[in-house]
Amino acid sequence: MYRIAFGAWFAAAVCGALSGCGAASITAQGVAPPPTGSWKGTMVAVDLGSDGRVSFKDPGVAEFTGRWEWLPTTQTGGVLTLTSSAPGLANPLRFPITWLNKNALQFCDATGHCDTLSRR
Repeated sequence: MYRIAFGAWFAAAVCGALSGCGAASITAQGVAPPPTGSWKGTMVAVDLGSDGRVSFKDPGVAEFTGRWEWLPTTQTGGVLTLTSSAPGLANPLRFPITWLNKNALQFCDATGHCDTLSRR
């Protein structure tokens, strides 16, 4: 029961923080699919390989390569975790993601700044 209550609370918190959850493709398990591919927003650019490799660029904030993981939390979103392969940068970055449609998603950082990313 605790897991169900926490999962529902967490999903509601993520969707509420992102001003609602939009429509997205849903996997056979009923959760949002991973955002594999190349994405570009007004500032952020990220390439998420199907092999788990990532290239991340947010000018003036961070630029690195490393690994990525996807934790789906709802039918329309989840949490993207990026870990740099550079020594000394072991703390992973976590970003709430909401699918807007199959070619666009909302990407938010820890400060609450959100960017709409489109497939490249």
